[in-house]
Amino acid sequence: MFSASTEVASLADEQRFLPISIKRDDLAISGGSLQAREIVTWMRALRSFFNLYNHPFSEANRAGLVSHDWTNELRIVRGTLLRCSQLVFSSVHFEKSDNTIFDEADAVTSMAPHSSSSLAEEVTDGVNDSSLFMLATTLGDGCALCQSLLELPRISLPAWFNVGEELKPKLDGIESSNPLGLLYSRQEMHNVPASLLELTRETVKPVALGADILSIFSGFFRLLDYLRLVEAFLRQDQPLKQALPIFTLVHEEALSLAEFIEARALRIEGLEKNIFETLDSTNYAIRMELRKVFAHELVGISSLRKAQLIYVKVENAHGLLRDSFQQSVVAIAQALNPGLNSAQLFDAFRTRLEQSLALRRDLWTLLQLVKRGENAPGQEVIERLQNTLARFREGSLRYLMFKDWESCEHFMEEIDAARESADLIIVLHRFTAYLEALSGQVNMRAVLVNHPFDYPELDGS
Repeated sequence: MFSASTEVASLADEQRFLPISIKRDDLAISGGSLQAREIVTWMRALRSFFNLYNHPFSEANRAGLVSHDWTNELRIVRGTLLRCSQLVFSSVHFEKSDNTIFDEADAVTSMAPHSSSSLAEEVTDGVNDSSLFMLATTLGDGCALCQSLLELPRISLPAWFNVGEELKPKLDGIESSNPLGLLYSRQEMHNVPASLLELTRETVKPVALGADILSIFSGFFRLLDYLRLVEAFLRQDQPLKQALPIFTLVHEEALSLAEFIEARALRIEGLEKNIFETLDSTNYAIRMELRKVFAHELVGISSLRKAQLIYVKVENAHGLLRDSFQQSVVAIAQALNPGLNSAQLFDAFRTRLEQSLALRRDLWTLLQLVKRGENAPGQEVIERLQNTLARFREGSLRYLMFKDWESCEHFMEEIDAARESADLIIVLHRFTAYLEALSGQVNMRAVLVNHPFDYPELDGS
């Protein structure tokens, strides 16, 4: 085992491997230390990461787990421990000031290049709580263990299990350590809005249902807090594979929430029919979205090398889960209070609704113009299509998922290149099929559930 000062110096050498600091506005925290909240989240995420049931494997992939090389996953573990070490160092350094690493100026300073000796001296000089220093040492020991194993040609499944067994007591100890216990309140309701708290405590009957609904709301908002970390990774261009432990934590806790709904909330006597149906649908939706993400979207992400493909997969997975969880909260709340406005619960909900409505309308217009051009490719029709495509590129194209931008732009370029050739009808036929499929995907967005489309006539038809 390395000494504490050695670990501090060693980890300082590896600052360049750490993701940039997440700013205050990127996390919805209602009290307690931001650093402590993030450290505890990562510790829980790592525990879930060592549970194979939480990993994104298809049925075919699961058959090959014994032969799988776990080197990439171990690198993710090491990166997470480094991240937490940096958070602990920052907690020590700023514990007597009003600043945190999440303040923009200090975030830049905390991640600026240091020599090993200078960072070690700064941390040592700032240590006033030996338990924080020991916490950093524990994290350093975990990093050293991972580093020693990463020197092997491959990491087998038994080796992966052994690492998990070795680190689990350390992770448990870190989460329950005195410094984190002092800084982090486990009694928070994870930002459940006051309107929902009031709804569960004063409106919902019987009392047992109110308590269960409050637990369900708390579970969803905790999951949404986890996903905000992923959102920050996407927005700040951080190494996205490092978000995989957060996804495994979301999988574990979302599945537990579904089991709670099924085994307890749905079994309350005297449950009204609409409440029962809403909770039953929520249980089904959670399981379906988890299956989409972990059996399809994120499969194989740890071994991918293309940054754009990794971004697309993480963005899709994040969007599917976030939208599903938010829509579930809205559905349950409106089943209890039909007059409740969804925009009061989530600031971005109204924005996403307006964007999705505009996107759906514009895709429908495009589809009709493309079909018209395919059937009668006259100059006036094609010019109108070109003008509409140009407005779409500058407007609602950005409301699509990142993965669809490139496809749409590729079709636009093909149409422009083939506008006066015999290939134009072939291109338009392919574009028609693509737009029909894309419109179907947009129509399935959670924010559009209660907003049916009336398919208006095309102007000038």
